[in-house]
Amino acid sequence: MESVYHSGEKEIQKRVGELLRAESNGRVITNTIIKGAINFIEKQPMAIVSSVDNKNRIWTSLLIGDHGFVTVPTQNNLNIDIEKIHSDPHDIFFKNISDNGNMGSLFIEFETRRRFRINGAAKVSENQIELTVKEAYPNCPKYIQQRVISRPEGFKKTNAIKTMGRKINDDIKRWITSSDTLFVGSQGQSLSLDASHRGGPPGFVEFVDKQILKIPDYVGNSMYNTLGNILQNPNVGLLFIDFNKGKTLQLTGKASILFEQQNASDLIKTTGTGRFWLFSPEEWIITENHHDVSWELLSYSPFNPTI
Repeated sequence: MESVYHSGEKEIQKRVGELLRAESNGRVITNTIIKGAINFIEKQPMAIVSSVDNKNRIWTSLLIGDHGFVTVPTQNNLNIDIEKIHSDPHDIFFKNISDNGNMGSLFIEFETRRRFRINGAAKVSENQIELTVKEAYPNCPKYIQQRVISRPEGFKKTNAIKTMGRKINDDIKRWITSSDTLFVGSQGQSLSLDASHRGGPPGFVEFVDKQILKIPDYVGNSMYNTLGNILQNPNVGLLFIDFNKGKTLQLTGKASILFEQQNASDLIKTTGTGRFWLFSPEEWIITENHHDVSWELLSYSPFNPTI
């Protein structure tokens, strides 16, 4: 039976001694959306998506739209109605997806801690993005902070204001180090894009100097999709959401992996794995008035380490 994993994922799995568990868990990865996930996906008012720009840099974006802006016409296809999106209409995602059809997506419901990943090839028409599914699978609820999104009858469009830069300033550093959630887009040598979630207690993302982020890799599902992609392709895109102010921070740059960080503090921070990955930003985009919804924090994940 052909493995669902590429060589980078399998190399990480072998190095950490989790090949057998990964193969067992990998049975959930298929090229179809399971029927039980269709209603979940179609009721979501938000999606996390990853894309590649014309410099082969990866960006991760947040889309927010009216309920039903995402539909699943068949188990092999997913459609996004662009006219029903009410977050920033000039997000870099839209240009990227028109130039490069590879796309990763994550549908996550903070309130129930459910999430489902769908990756594939996209075709863009005037008002619609049509995604042909290459990989589709659920993820466990670990490390997701429980939040409730405001649910008005209809979301309002906003007048987004963008700021761009290359260096991490103090305001951005405070934003990152106070965050409990981030999203990461990555891409292996096959060019298949992925979008994934990372969560932890506020402060779980650190800086090793003024410009390099240090992110713990917790005990998970043994698949190592993100780390396997990084092993093959260091280009990564991060997304941070200001859940109170309707702002987003997107960063694109390069990542590398740290294994066997074995001091007591590192083992606590990584839930015992001793693994981190480093991210060096090359460019960032802050979008104010990105969207007109808010979230209420209900509880932190019980799986978060105490740091």
